Formats: sequence, structure tokens, C-alpha cells
Amino acid sequence: MPQSLMAFLAMMIASIAAYNQMGSKAAVYEQMVHSEYELMANAVVIERMEIIAVGTDFDDLDDLDGDTIVATFAAGDLNEDFTLTIVVQYVDDDGDPSGVPTSQQEVEVTAANDHFTMPLVVHSRIFSE
Repeated sequence: MPQSLMAFLAMMIASIAAYNQMGSKAAVYEQMVHSEYELMANAVVIERMEIIAVGTDFDDLDDLDGDTIVATFAAGDLNEDFTLTIVVQYVDDDGDPSGVPTSQQEVEVTAANDHFTMPLVVHSRIFSE
């Protein structure tokens, strides 16, 4: 009887060790996937910010406030969609939000993906007249 109990305990310890090792490998894999999605989201957000910088007049930035755009990251056979949300607000000389129109506007672009509950990246840039 004591040998059976010792064998059972040894099997339990081995099972727990294997389970912990699998859990840690799964966590590392999930972090790698999350990092890859953050890189893809950064790429589409920076691209959108450059499109805004080049193709939008200062007076027309207000029109972008609240826009939601689906942007696709494409590389080879991979096509991943990201939802970009644009927020535009006037800011003062210190970059703090202003309740009245000023000569500076902050454009903030947030990227989200259906695979994650939280936004992946947020980029902002201040544009001046």
C-alpha cells in the first residue's frame, strides 16, 4: 500500500510539472502572437497618420474626428484587418486639450483587432496651421 501511494504521488508531481511547463509555453506563444499583431497595427496606424499628414488640410482635420476605418495589413499571403478610430481635438501650446479652437490640433489614431479585447496601439500627432 505505501508503494502505491508513493507511485501515485510521483505521478501527480510529474503531471503538475508537465502542466506548468505547457502553461508557460502557451503564455510565451500568446505573447509572441500579441507582439506580432502590435507590429502589424503599428504599420497600419503609421501609414494612416502619413496619409492624413499629406492629404488633409489643417482646416479639414475636424472632419476626420470620429471616423472609423478598416485598414488591412498585407504581407505575402497574410491579410489582417484592423479597425482604426480617429479622434481629433484642439490643443494648446503645451499639448493639453483646449475647449476653444487653437492653431494646433492633435490627431489620435487607435488600432484594434477582433482577436483582442483591448486596442493594440495608439499614436498621436500634433498638426499646426
